[in-house]
Amino acid sequence: MLPSIITCNIAGLAIAALYYTWRDVYLVRLRRQKNANLHERVAHMLWVAANRA
Repeated sequence: MLPSIITCNIAGLAIAALYYTWRDVYLVRLRRQKNANLHERVAHMLWVAANRA
């Protein structure tokens, strides 16, 4: 009985570790994408403003 409990705990720990690793990578990519979008918007805004002058 004890080995099956340990096996279930290890499996749960492995699944949690995989999920949190995936989530951290996903959030970093999401932040980079948001920053890239912001940079593109600011660059476009500056370009439009420069062309009006």
